[in-house]
Amino acid sequence: MSAIRISTAPGTWGVEPVVDPAQAPWPLVLDEVAAAGFDGIELGPYGYLPVDVDRLSSELSARGLRLSAGFVMEPLHDSAHTDRILDTTRHTCKLLSDAGAKVLVVIGSLVPERSATAGRPDAAPPLDGWNRTIFIRTVGAIIDIAARHGLTATLHPHAGTFVEFDDEIDSMLDQAGMQLGLCIDTGHCLYSGVDANALLQRHADRVSHVHFKDLHGELLHEALFNKLSFEQAVASGVFCSLGDGSVDLKAFADQLRRLGYDGWATYEQDRVAADHPHARSDAQRSLACLHNLGIHDRSEPPRNG
Repeated sequence: MSAIRISTAPGTWGVEPVVDPAQAPWPLVLDEVAAAGFDGIELGPYGYLPVDVDRLSSELSARGLRLSAGFVMEPLHDSAHTDRILDTTRHTCKLLSDAGAKVLVVIGSLVPERSATAGRPDAAPPLDGWNRTIFIRTVGAIIDIAARHGLTATLHPHAGTFVEFDDEIDSMLDQAGMQLGLCIDTGHCLYSGVDANALLQRHADRVSHVHFKDLHGELLHEALFNKLSFEQAVASGVFCSLGDGSVDLKAFADQLRRLGYDGWATYEQDRVAADHPHARSDAQRSLACLHNLGIHDRSEPPRNG
């Protein structure tokens, strides 16, 4: 898998779309990402990293980094937000394209009724009726905007959202059409009872981005048993460094190899913002785990900053 490049994301440092004063400043995050030895970083929430492409490119280049992808994480089912969502998408896609990225990750936002039932398909209310129609229309508009900027819009199934479980993933991909790619996140798959390898095999021709993520099986069991919301589970530390949890990362990496995947692989570790001082050491261990799985594209040894 020598063609795969490895990135991480501001979310690994606790940076989320909702601004938190405890989150790490972006220069620190870029410095620590570079020191850990990554090839690149995702954009994170629009406006976290510099939005001036010349400055963004300069800051990345100075650290030997590339921009791997960006995302929109929005209430795609809610027509009251559609105009704002599409405006944000245009700004995000332009910055990604100008900075050399090729993928826009599309995620429905966490909503209370689905966050409260994350990982529990029997309890999770489905997306039906008009809200489902709006979701699909909005995704279609995002696909078109991304394509005009030379980007592939890529669906990210996510625990605590309306696209989480196998049937929801397959249905959304079917209705959105082949222009919509798929981002498989190993941690969210395990959280939601989705077999990441089976999903990868089933939609091999759609996978345009992957997230390597790990989580503690015992903490997940406790979260599901105690009916914790997704946010509560994250705060409990359910996600962990790669190789420290219960995800079969080797099986997923081997499957990527067999299928000839040659896109970016992003290491992520969902955490609360106040926990960001641990992010660099976790990132270094996780990158070492990916090296041991045979995933890396650098010709020189990784930096150990």
